[in-house]
Amino acid sequence: MEYTKEQLARIWLQCAPMSGWNKLAKLKERFQSAQGIWDHFTPELFHFLGEPLFAHLADMRMLKCRPYLDMLDQIGGQTMFCGEENYPALLSQISHPPDVLFIRGQLPPPDTPAMAIVGSRSSTRYGSTQARRIARELAERGVTIVSGLARGIDAAAHLGALEGGGRTVAVLGCGLMQQYPPENKELAQRIIQEGGAIVSELAPDAQPLPHHFPVRNRIISGLSHGVLLIEAREKSGTHSTIQYALDQGKEVFALPGNVDAPGSELPLKLLKEGAALCTGAEDILSLMNWKIRPPEQLSFVSDECPKEEEDPILRALSLEEKNLEELLQETGLPIDALSTQLTLLELNGQIERRAGRAFARVRP
Repeated sequence: MEYTKEQLARIWLQCAPMSGWNKLAKLKERFQSAQGIWDHFTPELFHFLGEPLFAHLADMRMLKCRPYLDMLDQIGGQTMFCGEENYPALLSQISHPPDVLFIRGQLPPPDTPAMAIVGSRSSTRYGSTQARRIARELAERGVTIVSGLARGIDAAAHLGALEGGGRTVAVLGCGLMQQYPPENKELAQRIIQEGGAIVSELAPDAQPLPHHFPVRNRIISGLSHGVLLIEAREKSGTHSTIQYALDQGKEVFALPGNVDAPGSELPLKLLKEGAALCTGAEDILSLMNWKIRPPEQLSFVSDECPKEEEDPILRALSLEEKNLEELLQETGLPIDALSTQLTLLELNGQIERRAGRAFARVRP
């Protein structure tokens, strides 16, 4: 891609360490443009910027940002500039939108509904299951799922969107060249391959430093029409995403959980303060007034799925999950027949397998 001198200067400033962004913002006010800073980058700025930031900018200016441009070419990355036509419209409306956004993959069309799903990295089985289910239900209805590719709730939300055949967008707290967390490397590739995107405002080689993540959270909410909180302690990093969403005028939803569970602290607090309760995709679709395509009903085994009142396994799982021993006792089925029926119900999407040889109903 060919860049104008102003675009090149904007990339140059965007790729500076985040710790220097406040100083660079003041220089933008003084010189009126990124190119103005590029053209007047003289030793007189040394004391204002400090040695590390000045040295970094001086090196990249001399190299004309070639290392960053080569990195983007290597991974098939793109750049989007705030104020230009291809920049996400929702994101351009927030306070302090990224001046330059680096992207791998494809962002959804501007008129596509988008919902952020966020929560704790240390998620419970309940939280991960619900995040995955709701993301899948929304994706089946054409809603783009936005999250942060972190462990726990984020990863579950991305996976649910992919399972629903939909699009998902991951906003990183590091550069596009980094694989963080490493266990989500394959998930990141799936997101791109299946029509979604990985985005970051940081230099392509930027490390996943702790102070990057709270700031990136404004982009997660900024790319979305609303935010759903699944699980989080009251004093957690996820709280910043909720605050950004409120500041941006976005709708906030929360999933209720056990009152004595640590991960229920923030969702229950938000519900008390007026957040919208969410137990499934329909709650979001209704409140957001999104009239979009109905989910496709797929059956991989038969055209007729067993109904609860006709199936002893579904009856046994009607209230809570059960392990294999409990199901043997409650259904009275021989072990071979039970195993076969469990497999068929799982393939039909009516139950799901959980840890400890347990099974649970998949709620519609």
